[in-house]
Amino acid sequence: MAIDHCSAMVARTHFTEMWGVTFEGYPTIGWWFSRFVSHICAPGFFFLMGISMLLFAQSRLKNGWSINRVRNYFLKRGSLILLIMFLLEFPSWALSSVFKSSEMVSSGMSFPGKYNGGFFIPTTVLYGLGMCMLICSFLLKLKKDYMLLIAVASFGFSTWYITNAAPYEWINPFAVLFYVPGLTKGAMSLYPVIPWLGVTAFGIYWAHLYTLNKSKIFSWSLIIGLVFLATFFVLRIFKTGNFQLNDWSSFITFFTLIKYPPSLVFIFFTLGVNLILLFLFSKIEHSKYLKPIKLFGQTAMFFYIVHLYLYALLGAFFPSGCSIYVMYTVWFFGLIILYFICNRFLIFKHITKPTSFWRIL
Repeated sequence: MAIDHCSAMVARTHFTEMWGVTFEGYPTIGWWFSRFVSHICAPGFFFLMGISMLLFAQSRLKNGWSINRVRNYFLKRGSLILLIMFLLEFPSWALSSVFKSSEMVSSGMSFPGKYNGGFFIPTTVLYGLGMCMLICSFLLKLKKDYMLLIAVASFGFSTWYITNAAPYEWINPFAVLFYVPGLTKGAMSLYPVIPWLGVTAFGIYWAHLYTLNKSKIFSWSLIIGLVFLATFFVLRIFKTGNFQLNDWSSFITFFTLIKYPPSLVFIFFTLGVNLILLFLFSKIEHSKYLKPIKLFGQTAMFFYIVHLYLYALLGAFFPSGCSIYVMYTVWFFGLIILYFICNRFLIFKHITKPTSFWRIL
């Protein structure tokens, strides 16, 4: 994630694999790889959020919380995520634009939908996360099979709708916010609710499996992860499941996947990788080398906001962008700074009350 945002804010290079519009591709294999590794992030966020929501709910219910209290907690936290998007995240992107050279005003980002100007509400990944948390707060008492059904239904509906949609026609703002990425008068979204609700629901389903059989869940993660990857390769070989980018003629085009909304091949690949990572991390969870990753994980929202401002400020030194080698140097330098900042915040976080606002970050 930090690589992707450093690329956008420092190198001034970013890619948007959007349904229905022309995707120009990647200039080099290095830029393709930088974007490709970031693909596992968003599905990982939604998947792990679903897991965390159920495990948190079960823990609090055992400690005497009512289901209404658990739901209210997630309603407050989901609402806070949306507020953070508007009040903290948006200014960071605006700050990054201030430092951008005047010759690079256009981002080159192309959206489906007919937009002729006027007011619109922009949204980011935090919109998808916040809305999915709000909705799933009402679903936590459902049986695990229903969560799997919701996951399959959401992917099925998204695929059906996008397959039959007209990308250059006007799109209802409600549709843009809830089930089709695009830009229209009134709304802009990259992460509409329905397809990403499916990833969150799958996370809740996986948490159910975890609570039922803790001794086997990580082995299942490896097996199902490999099955998902195999499904990805079959779909790509037969040139299906990737919306308008089904065709491929090279290694890079084979791994060029539509992310907005997540195509079937995108979902199978990224969730497959995330499941395999669960297995791998379970084998090395006590390694001292994982300390930085654990630290960033324990301060996830704080890390998210601070890293945006840090790379936006570092981008002031590169108003016209930079090479991929410089970008990776800045990215790594930024992570070192973030490690010390997040470590100080974690120390502070641990001395606050369990009900403190800072615990949510």
